[in-house]
Amino acid sequence: MSVIERSAVVASEEAEPLSRALSSPWLGAALIVVAILQQALGHIDCDVSWFLTFAEKVLDGRAAYVEVGDPNPPAAFLSLMPAVLLARALHREPETVVAALVFAFAAGSIGFSFLLLRHGAARSRRAWMLLLNAAIFLLLVAPEIVFAEREHIALLAVLPLLAALAVEERRAPPRWARIVAGLCAGVAVALKPHFALAIVLPALALAWRERSLRILWRDELIVAALAAVGATVATLVAFPAYLTQALPLALEVYGPARDDLGHFLGHTLALVYVALLTGFVVAARGVLLGRATLVALLASLGFFAAFLLQGKGWMNHAYPAVALALLAWVFLALRDRMARIGPPMGTKRALLKFLFLPGLLAAPAYFGVIEQLTDHEEHPGLLDAVAFVAPPHPRVATIASQLDFGHPLVRQLDGQWIGRQNALWTTAAVGRLLTTAEPQQRERLEARRSADLAGLAQDIREGRPDIVVVEDRATREWVMRRPEMAGALDAYRLVKQAGDVEIWRRAE
Repeated sequence: MSVIERSAVVASEEAEPLSRALSSPWLGAALIVVAILQQALGHIDCDVSWFLTFAEKVLDGRAAYVEVGDPNPPAAFLSLMPAVLLARALHREPETVVAALVFAFAAGSIGFSFLLLRHGAARSRRAWMLLLNAAIFLLLVAPEIVFAEREHIALLAVLPLLAALAVEERRAPPRWARIVAGLCAGVAVALKPHFALAIVLPALALAWRERSLRILWRDELIVAALAAVGATVATLVAFPAYLTQALPLALEVYGPARDDLGHFLGHTLALVYVALLTGFVVAARGVLLGRATLVALLASLGFFAAFLLQGKGWMNHAYPAVALALLAWVFLALRDRMARIGPPMGTKRALLKFLFLPGLLAAPAYFGVIEQLTDHEEHPGLLDAVAFVAPPHPRVATIASQLDFGHPLVRQLDGQWIGRQNALWTTAAVGRLLTTAEPQQRERLEARRSADLAGLAQDIREGRPDIVVVEDRATREWVMRRPEMAGALDAYRLVKQAGDVEIWRRAE
């Protein structure tokens, strides 16, 4: 027996107990319990809270993108509409129903994806179980505070199509299954058009490797394209104000307001992703990747491109790219490849041990495991402070640049949100854009900021909130100097603070 063969046998024997443990169905069950417990211990993210509020207001008769607005397409709040309707029918909290529905959707997505994958490469029962446990960990445990975010839902929705692409045409799953996979993926693209990159890149990569464009005409890809277009058109027809009100604002203000490059690289998950990708490329050098590995890797790159295009650096934007990169590593570790000439075995083993495994185990930390398990407040002390001075079921508005000052605060107080927008995000974004804007652009941006502030002033005067939460003193002083906000807080007095955050109550 050669030295290489003996090393392979020794490595296999050493890995046997670990492999058995990682492929245990008991581990999968434990991971599901952990996922449920950590969602029960924490609370939903500010984005999910806001879109629940948006959906409720539309159901209660408010005109979407007129009386309640957001720069995101209608699919953003429509995706949570079933949870709101079901919660009302069952007399339950929408947050609980959202979590339950996402868990159910995840179970369906993972199960369906595995059904599709079984038509592809043959794997041992242990390999299938290890892959299943990895999927449960990455899709249910790792999301933490980005659980039920649009990116989380989109990844679950696109997963069956990626599984279908990972199967060769001659072994293709039944046509009905591929059509269902395409429909799910189309819904994902309707949530955010950028997500189409996670489908296009792996499809193009497979077409290039097979030297044939035929793969681009697979049923699942055609159905996904038709579903995405159909869903988008239908929602825009149902909510035309998005095209006239929200979309121009999104294109002129929200989209261009990107994070500073230095901050983006140093304070987001971009470097984590680059490290995972670089290590993968080194480990896979000289190797013909299996279809599942290639699809996961290219879909990950598509989601990462969407992360870069959005330019905000938020962890929920990075989640699908990081999760799929780690899943590609899992496929690679399961030998979903055909070796040619690659780096030395020691290098691959070192990368698996000291990059992939730590990166995989640390995945929950990327997305706020401590914050979720401790039910950490977005702004510590604010909830108790507002509850102390506010009447029951308070009407709340904010003067703040970010939505996390009001959401999920209002829902946690069983209150009512006063305001057509979730925060003064337009005002904040315009302030950043004006530093580099041309004179003609400055005039349009100033008009956007003026309209944003005037809208808030009108909301406060007409909505008469019991409480106004103010980001900090500097923000209040700047905003109240603007003519659009003149007198908006005259009927209010400062009654409490939580750190820098001010709480103003309407005078009796």
